Amino acid sequence: MRNAAAAVAVLAFLAVGCGTHQSGGDADGRTGKPRAAGLSWAYERIDERDGELIDGAARAPDDIWALGGDDVGDGRLTRGHLLHFDGKKWAREPMPVDGDPHLSRLDSLGSAGIRLSTVDKSGAEEKRRYALWDGARWTPLGGATAAEGLSGDAPRGQLTDVEVITQEDVWVLQGDGGVTHWDGSRWTVTPMPAKVVALAGSASDDVWAVGSRTEGPGIGGRGGEVRQPAAMHYDGKNWSLTRTPTYRFPDPVPPGPYAEFTGIDVASKTHVRAHGGHSYKGYDGEEVRDPESEAVELSWDGTRWKDSAPLPGACAHRNPVARDGDRGFFMNGNWHLTTDGTCTKIKKRRLPEGQGARPESEQQLWLKKIVAVPGTDKVLGFGAVDVLQSGAAPHRAVVVSLRRS
Repeated sequence: MRNAAAAVAVLAFLAVGCGTHQSGGDADGRTGKPRAAGLSWAYERIDERDGELIDGAARAPDDIWALGGDDVGDGRLTRGHLLHFDGKKWAREPMPVDGDPHLSRLDSLGSAGIRLSTVDKSGAEEKRRYALWDGARWTPLGGATAAEGLSGDAPRGQLTDVEVITQEDVWVLQGDGGVTHWDGSRWTVTPMPAKVVALAGSASDDVWAVGSRTEGPGIGGRGGEVRQPAAMHYDGKNWSLTRTPTYRFPDPVPPGPYAEFTGIDVASKTHVRAHGGHSYKGYDGEEVRDPESEAVELSWDGTRWKDSAPLPGACAHRNPVARDGDRGFFMNGNWHLTTDGTCTKIKKRRLPEGQGARPESEQQLWLKKIVAVPGTDKVLGFGAVDVLQSGAAPHRAVVVSLRRS
């Protein structure tokens, strides 16, 4: 959902398309807009061994998975494993297929299950491995394209992006650029009007895909652009291209110029932001200064695309990493941005006594994934705590939950 991934007074901005979107939130009684609140992370689980959690996915409040590995002491992870929460407790479980934890990921596919992707480097050749959790068991998916064990148009091979609108409304972007939709009962391959590299949405009739196009306005001609940005919108029935600005370099035009979107962040039907770049493939070999590449940052106001303004405060140079329902967004660096444009730091608690951290130690919480639990107001973070102290310094894999005040 970053990576990959932008605001004016009331946030003309961002939400990463990952996880199920939950509604609700604190609001100012006069305006009805979400207000900044005291936020902090509390520990749900602390592993007894050094290591870290790399990813997480939730299918239901009593069906949550995390993926991680144990630390062998030199920064490398080994013995990849899963953690499962059944509604009462967390339990460590083996990986259903062999793979390097650094090269593994979990993707929630709504009611279609949770998908594990990994790479097995134990042999002479690297092999991609896949498995699917259906709520009761993990089923390995055979072959490099994960075709065995799947039926119909279910996603195969690598997944690039996943947008869970609801448990019965899921959009998946595959590594080959194909887009597949889950409607709660079956998967359907969806033809797209242009190349897609990212997905995001706020509702079943408000889903966006971005990438580039090689036909239409701004392609070829005097500017020589080989592609231009493309933003596609789904209104609940059909996908259609929206009108986006075109880009060209001034003369002398550098070789192979192109413009494209690389990410899309959606907060609502009137607050959408797409980002990308305008660059070129090479240099002309002459003693002519080539132009600088430029960022492309556009916002959709419900009618048209326009240049984006910076996000407020400390969030100005940060990117969203997960959506906080309709309240706002979790930003990298442990910050939170509300939909009314308030940027605040999320507080972090120290490890409790007995975890090997001395009172004077510095501690850093690093979250690799933030996940909203479907059907609840709960938000979980998966990662590790680094303890900075002389001598033995714990590096604990942790699960944290968000506290609001």
